[in-house]
Amino acid sequence: MKNKKGFTLIVLLIVASIIALSALIGLKFYTGNQQGKTENTIFQEKAKDTIVQANTATIQSLLLAAFIGGDINRDEAVGLAQNAGLQNPYNEVAMNTSECFPEIADTPGEIQITLLAETFYIQGYGADGLLPNILTVKK
Repeated sequence: MKNKKGFTLIVLLIVASIIALSALIGLKFYTGNQQGKTENTIFQEKAKDTIVQANTATIQSLLLAAFIGGDINRDEAVGLAQNAGLQNPYNEVAMNTSECFPEIADTPGEIQITLLAETFYIQGYGADGLLPNILTVKK
């Protein structure tokens, strides 16, 4: 019997879902406790940016798992992201269309997925522009 190493796609999807749900629950709890304050906008934006960053990590995990099964192109990567069940924390809309994952993001909550030189670059767009963390997946 062969010794198989690595994670299955199911395990990576479960971990990504747990991370996303934890971030959403944290945001709901935080915004529920802060409604009486007027100076909480910065904190809310930071919390939403954290959710966007968690969404980018979920997409990175999905792409890593997809490469176990073979090579994928950008359109297939966007398709995986669309089917991940992600939600944009800025407008609370399900991210199930390709417009949510452009090559160049310009709206809060979007996640840009770029393929350059056999490497996927995944970066979220937050309240003040592109977030500093750029995640990569090499083919």
